[in-house]
Amino acid sequence: MTRFDGAENGHAGDRDRAGRFATGNQGGPGRPRRATERAYLAVISEACPQDAWREIVARAVADAKAGDAKARDWLAAYLVGRPETAAVTLHTLAVEDAAGTDPVAADASLAAMMAF
Repeated sequence: MTRFDGAENGHAGDRDRAGRFATGNQGGPGRPRRATERAYLAVISEACPQDAWREIVARAVADAKAGDAKARDWLAAYLVGRPETAAVTLHTLAVEDAAGTDPVAADASLAAMMAF
């Protein structure tokens, strides 16, 4: 049976019986602050300077205007962002109507209560 209490690596008491961090655990230093991501971004920036990016975006705009759905979707993702939630289905609306619930009103009243 595997032990999760950390005793084998000198960290006894860091974890509970289920292997989760125990209450009051201070945690570690975590991973370094995005050093790898910064290095990749630097390489991308060098390989694709702003003038090249401007040309790419101009081409995407022209393609989107010409009816290219992928270009339109790509631009929309940058300009307006992707939806955080899935669209409501007709089935969900029917169920909410049958139940007499209004999730928009419920969210609004919850937000109003939390504002105090």
